[in-house]
Amino acid sequence: MKKFFFIVIVFLFSSTKYAQESKKNVIKINSLLLISNIYDVQYERVLSDRSTIQLGFGIGKTNNHDLNDFQELYSDFFGKTLNNPRDTHHRKETISVNLDYRHYMRDHKAPKGFYIGPSIQYIKFKERFSALEQQPDEDGDTEALYTERLKQRDLELYNVRALLGYQFLVAQSISINPYAGPSFVFGDTDESFEREDENITGFGLNFGVAIGLVF
Repeated sequence: MKKFFFIVIVFLFSSTKYAQESKKNVIKINSLLLISNIYDVQYERVLSDRSTIQLGFGIGKTNNHDLNDFQELYSDFFGKTLNNPRDTHHRKETISVNLDYRHYMRDHKAPKGFYIGPSIQYIKFKERFSALEQQPDEDGDTEALYTERLKQRDLELYNVRALLGYQFLVAQSISINPYAGPSFVFGDTDESFEREDENITGFGLNFGVAIGLVF
């Protein structure tokens, strides 16, 4: 009986060790982007003891009605305000795709530990403003006349990043992955109805905390 238990223990230990060593996939979601109602899912695949590749996809949508800061937002984007607007609506839609390469340091084997690597991200962003604007009362009518106003801007951006992070593995099955790094953004925006296309370039900071499963 003792021999049997010994064999079982050795078998379980070997199986656990093999399972840990053979885990080469991580699927996770960026927890910080959930605050903005954006669902950003990442899949990381181990290539070697020191390197991985990661592919991600994000999508999000928000609908805000009767905003207190609608006039301020409208003015920032389109250079003017509306006359006593009502039934205001501000809608945002986002789609993103990213490809990352990660080089892990020598402290641990991938996908655990410190890493650094380049990343490129494509972002498609659509924003729509709508409201009813009060028209000047030239005839002295007691009932105010309102006209619908619609404006939209579409952005296509490329975000080139250098990211540094650490991936914790809790019980070899749960990934906690904080990261940060500088980025360079370039692209253009199409602001419909009045303003012409406009090029966008600039530097920024990317950061996040991804949480997921290792298998």
